[in-house]
Amino acid sequence: MPSIKRIARRVVSAVMAAAVLCTSAVAFADEPYMGYNYDWWGDPVPSQNGYVVDKVVSGQDIGCGSLTTPADLFFDDEEQLYIADSAYVGNFDSKAQKGRIVVTDKDFNLINTIEYLDFSGKQEWLDEKKAAFDSGSMNEERYQKETNIYFNTPTGVFVDEGNIYVADSENNRVVQFRPDKDANGIGYGKVDEIYTRPEGIYYDANTTFKPEKVLVDAAKNVYVCITTITRGAVVFSREGEFNGYYGANRVEKTGEVILNAFWKLIMTTEQIKRMKRSVPVEITNFDIDPDNFVYTVTKSKNSDTDILKKMNSAGTNIFINLGYNEYTFGDALVKYYRGTTYSSQICDVDVGPHGEINLLDLTTGRVFQYDDECTLLFVFGGNSDQKGTFTNVNAIESLGTNVYVLDSRKSSITVFKRTEFGSIVQEAMSLFNAGKYEESIEPWNEVLRRDSNYWMAYIGLGNAHLNAKDYEKAMDYFYMQSRSGYSDAFKSWRMNFIRDNFTIFAVVIILIFVAIYVISSIRGKKRAKKRAAADKILREQQKKEEG
Repeated sequence: MPSIKRIARRVVSAVMAAAVLCTSAVAFADEPYMGYNYDWWGDPVPSQNGYVVDKVVSGQDIGCGSLTTPADLFFDDEEQLYIADSAYVGNFDSKAQKGRIVVTDKDFNLINTIEYLDFSGKQEWLDEKKAAFDSGSMNEERYQKETNIYFNTPTGVFVDEGNIYVADSENNRVVQFRPDKDANGIGYGKVDEIYTRPEGIYYDANTTFKPEKVLVDAAKNVYVCITTITRGAVVFSREGEFNGYYGANRVEKTGEVILNAFWKLIMTTEQIKRMKRSVPVEITNFDIDPDNFVYTVTKSKNSDTDILKKMNSAGTNIFINLGYNEYTFGDALVKYYRGTTYSSQICDVDVGPHGEINLLDLTTGRVFQYDDECTLLFVFGGNSDQKGTFTNVNAIESLGTNVYVLDSRKSSITVFKRTEFGSIVQEAMSLFNAGKYEESIEPWNEVLRRDSNYWMAYIGLGNAHLNAKDYEKAMDYFYMQSRSGYSDAFKSWRMNFIRDNFTIFAVVIILIFVAIYVISSIRGKKRAKKRAAADKILREQQKKEEG
């Protein structure tokens, strides 16, 4: 049974976590949320904020008019920001238009808005679609959607070497184009490729094709996230050919799944066909880093499997091999408040310039930032109507040390800037992960001076002193937060102590053996004398009896 102390700590932690979730009190104007982190035991503890609000930007601030349910953000290599404004209705006299792409520089100065598409470079493709429609092999609804010159609810945007890729959800397509302006100064896209519903036998005819997000890898393969598909992302070649699926999640091993696996061992083929199938949860969103690793997240209330994955080109999850895949991402504790259960739902992922991983939580409106080894660094943001908090988050991006969060309901972008404390932690963590333990000592000490609850500083200092063979100091730091670290430091200290005092130990051992030998010899001689005396008395008695 757990100790009373352990139970008390968990009760206090749960109360504090509930307060962190529900409170709207602010201590400072630029910190409308309480900073916290998790200790080694998984309990929430107060912590300094690594990020604070810099500014909140609306469509009016940009100069493009009001944003209407914006759905996605993306920074390209030129530091230009692309916003998928999914419900925008323009000035064109057409009911087919719903959405646009807004382009700004990094300071939110408007560069362009892309409001329609030019298919003139794809006349052969248009002719094929028209022939399919005329022959009856394509219905009118599909034909009108796939050839629509306007966007209809664009929910994802990605830019690669000047090529803009848009997941045009309600038009059932992904369009690739380059931006331009017409004679009236209105921005449009010159279409180079269109990715539509695959016709092959490997794509289920009953499955809808509503792209939600899109990304492109170094080989120019196009990955499309469709939330109704559980087999992973749909992959196209650069020419638009369907290449299959990528990165399917695993089936969570619930009690029902394990029981079904048992029944399949004894059931007939017909009985197995009638069983309820266990399928993985679909991918929600993804990002790609400069090394071509794809990061996927899964937004699910009922599954903890594959919430965050880092996959190579073969679709293998790197985090499984590193042991990180079973970590809890987002809030570690499920919270209950006024009859409602709150658990994290990770809706977007962003990989920063130094490998930091930013996860966006739809439930709490918070950003959970991890380093490239899945160590939680900071938690910031929250749900409310204040500056720096949200009502419905749906996209996250980073540029330099800033983090950008999109709120579709507020129709605004919140910019978070890194604090001095956050910069010190990043410096210490970067040195630590690079194996430069000695160089990380000074920044780790500064972290502890500013925040004694920051548990990773104890681990960093423990490893630094362990690497420097200062085992006693290493034990002192590990004792605070890490049993395994303390055990390693103690073993090293013990071996070092024995090695340094080997001569003394050898002399003492030899003296002990000599003492044992001498004492045994003396005792042996005494016992021999006693036996000799006893034998003499016995012989004398025998002689008397015989006489």
